[in-house]
Amino acid sequence: MRVLVTGGAGFIGAHVTEALLLAGHEPVVVDRLDRGRSPYLPDAVALVPEDVRRVDAVVRAVAAADAVIHLAARVSVPEGEQDPLALVEDNVGGTMAALVLAERLGAREFRFASTAAVYGDPRGRLPLAERRALRPESFYGLSKQAGEDLVRRFGVTRGITPVVLRLANVYGPGQTAAGEGGVVAQFCDRLARGLPLVRHGDGEQTRDFVYVGDVARAFVHRLGRGPAGTYNVGTGTATSVNRLGALLAACAGRPLAWEDAPPRPGDVRASVFDVRRSRRWGFAAAVALEEGLARTWEAWTT
Repeated sequence: MRVLVTGGAGFIGAHVTEALLLAGHEPVVVDRLDRGRSPYLPDAVALVPEDVRRVDAVVRAVAAADAVIHLAARVSVPEGEQDPLALVEDNVGGTMAALVLAERLGAREFRFASTAAVYGDPRGRLPLAERRALRPESFYGLSKQAGEDLVRRFGVTRGITPVVLRLANVYGPGQTAAGEGGVVAQFCDRLARGLPLVRHGDGEQTRDFVYVGDVARAFVHRLGRGPAGTYNVGTGTATSVNRLGALLAACAGRPLAWEDAPPRPGDVRASVFDVRRSRRWGFAAAVALEEGLARTWEAWTT
């Protein structure tokens, strides 16, 4: 299949593009490159340096595609709170443009990268299942909820199979510590510089950490063979920040030292996915946290 990947030059996108190649597909990447190009993006992949919202320009460059994987988005929660207009223009407007683009390119399937942020604060009601009512508590989460709604509506009105993948806390090689780089990347950066790890609050906050290679496999799983649906992509295992720091320090062979900081306002205390629906779909994360962290640290230091 010929697959258009929006945001394919980014952290997750580069790994998705590589997974498409390994599965025998023909990926074409559209990325405006405002955050640069991931070193993990294969050199041989066709790259269109364009904003997905410039639909006519993208259609001229790409011509046709069998499926679209839409990853292009603003992902920083704090930036979204500071500039919600830019966030909505990119995340909601960009998703609508990608859907129109899919129709014009003749795509039969549209896969959308959503997030755990659409659930909001679970307030102890865990694990998070896809049937849970959505109560996003940030503009970022709201923008992704709107994106999900647009994707499903387009599926009904245009006949393009909609697949929504809600991603847990993704980590792995190629992620940076800048902006919303993720706690794993931030810890790797601190360890590499011989600095203590920053812990907000008591460090007993829990998250579902999923390796980027598993996420890439999820986007390629049953591509072109449906069915339509919404699936959590995670491990189903909760890991505390304290345990994460200890595991990474062990990978690095460094003593574990903490720099304590105040709790962050609005930080969710605990989050973990219910992954039973994705397993029924035929997908399960395969990389254990210890292995994924070891791969990530090795990539960070080479």
